[in-house]
Amino acid sequence: MAVLAHDPIQEAILQVAEKVQASYERGAPYGMILAPCAVVGQRVLDQMQSYVSGFEPNVPLQCFYLDGSGLLGIVLSGQKLINTHYASLVLKEFLEQQGVLEGQMVVASFPESGELTEQSMSQMLHTTLQGKGESRDIHLFMNHGAQQGITSILIADPDEVSREFVKLRLEIGGYKVEEAKDGSEALEKFEKSMPDLVITELNLPILDGYQLIDKIQREHGGEGQVIVLTDKQLPKSMDRAFELGASDYVTKPFSISELEWRIKKLVPRLG
Repeated sequence: MAVLAHDPIQEAILQVAEKVQASYERGAPYGMILAPCAVVGQRVLDQMQSYVSGFEPNVPLQCFYLDGSGLLGIVLSGQKLINTHYASLVLKEFLEQQGVLEGQMVVASFPESGELTEQSMSQMLHTTLQGKGESRDIHLFMNHGAQQGITSILIADPDEVSREFVKLRLEIGGYKVEEAKDGSEALEKFEKSMPDLVITELNLPILDGYQLIDKIQREHGGEGQVIVLTDKQLPKSMDRAFELGASDYVTKPFSISELEWRIKKLVPRLG
């Protein structure tokens, strides 16, 4: 007698596919949020739907929880990535209030995040499960984007609003992005993950941007490039940054399109 093994990933794929089928047939965009959570009952699901609807009253919202894998899933019909990301911020607040969030949330919107296939859905689900127990941040899933050259970026900036804005826009572009609020944290994360590029403010606590550039170049020469993104507009600040090994220098206020162009301009210099 054959015994069928329980496969939580396949179960999740089937359930998510069922939820998005209607909007997929219409060719409309649809957002998707996955989060590793402690047991979530129907009462909490109903409260969650009401909570999110209070901020997004016109967004069709479908919620489900998979006991086998501990995954919470939310499907938002007709929503692009920017709206889905906003909904995930609201949802994160609710889940943290309930004390059930157990890792990073993964957010996508198809077709912006790539073509929805069984493979891409499986990758998204695996990313969510692998993030269980880690920091409770929000990760934008992309099944396309930068395939060559720079693919991973570390942003160091004490200004949370500026940092999150750049992170979101670069993740939409397909880059894997980490963030740090001071120079010490940035150096620690750089040494741990060795990103292709560091984007740093010069005015950093603990270890300033100059020291960060110097340590990256002296201790890890050739392992990553640095773009300075700063309020400092004096020529001597720019000269010092370049002398220490910065690859480019961008002053605030800045255009995100220009920043993306400067990142792409660095690609031929890698490898």
